[in-house]
Amino acid sequence: MSQDRWIDIETAKKLLKKVCYFLEIDKSGVADFKITNGKEAVLMSLYTEAFFLFNEKYKFKFRPIADAFHAREPLTLIPFQEEVWSSSEVAPIFVEPLSMYFKFFPDLVKPKYLFMVNAVNYSKKKYDYSGKPYYELYKKDKIIKDILEKIRANNIRSTDCLIWISNPDGTYSEDFWEYVSGVVLREKGYFVTYYSLGGGDLYAYYIPDYIEKLIKNNFLNKGAFIEELEMFGIFNETKSTFTPSKTKYESIVVEAESSEMRTRSCSENAGVGQVLKYLLDWKAGYTSAFVSGPFTKITDIYEKYRDKIGLISCDEDGNLIFSEPSTYKEPSEDKIEIIKNLIKCSLLRNLSFEERCKLIGISPTNLNLNEYFDKILSLDIDRILEKIREKLKI
Repeated sequence: MSQDRWIDIETAKKLLKKVCYFLEIDKSGVADFKITNGKEAVLMSLYTEAFFLFNEKYKFKFRPIADAFHAREPLTLIPFQEEVWSSSEVAPIFVEPLSMYFKFFPDLVKPKYLFMVNAVNYSKKKYDYSGKPYYELYKKDKIIKDILEKIRANNIRSTDCLIWISNPDGTYSEDFWEYVSGVVLREKGYFVTYYSLGGGDLYAYYIPDYIEKLIKNNFLNKGAFIEELEMFGIFNETKSTFTPSKTKYESIVVEAESSEMRTRSCSENAGVGQVLKYLLDWKAGYTSAFVSGPFTKITDIYEKYRDKIGLISCDEDGNLIFSEPSTYKEPSEDKIEIIKNLIKCSLLRNLSFEERCKLIGISPTNLNLNEYFDKILSLDIDRILEKIREKLKI
């Protein structure tokens, strides 16, 4: 292969349109897409570099609640396992759930405009010491100015706009593939999150009994990004016929790469080699693994490793390439228990602190941390869902 390739902005648009059911081409020509509901816009902001526009000076974003470096609760509960040492078990205490933002600011619920900006139009071509060309973004301010001019001319509010700027050369990087992987795995019934049981970029957990319960209660259609579990009561799900196709628990690690060569790489620092390192680590809790990146077929991966990892990629026409991996090892019961607690704690954010205290039978004015944590973690998911349905009157 003479030249490495990244996904260009036009191919990226084609792939997103094919895998994201909530995206519609913006027929007005103002933006690239309309995002049909605000929840999906928030999730895109959480899992990519895309941001909401406020004005010439400010942007705003939503951030994950269970990322290793961005726990939202000042007080968090952390498992005593080396591979998840830096990951917070975010037992809900005082922080408001994402659903509250939609209640405070109902405009967030409405459809949003997605602008996928080709930064090459705002970049300058330069050359390194060897004469190799590269692009340097030098008109950042003009990107925002141009979008503001366009939306103001069409009477669109800036806060209804989500901006996803490409690299200076007009391509997208790892965050694009993390997001696409999350959308694809969500459709297949996984809980998708940044919450890690070891190394990697993105994680997906298959908990079929929990998915069945959430679908039965009309809270979900299929799988979910973990953050969706705290946005109930704002978006009504249609009745689903989805049934988990597998009965065993799975914990999946995804290694996302920006380029074709890095995706296929057998090095321990990229692609196939890197995700295998995480999968084969006896301390990590992964049952299988995916590598994700552009323009790669399963036959492009070194034959020795094809049966060990899955692939999420696309061809030159933006068609999804998906290959499922075999299961490498059985799931660890204690690590699955951590994920189940993460899911239950995310669901509990639909209840206020006082409502959670009532549910576990303690007074919010006379309690201690030991009792609170112990009773929260011992709650049964059926009792949690029952209380949420009672609150939402469904």
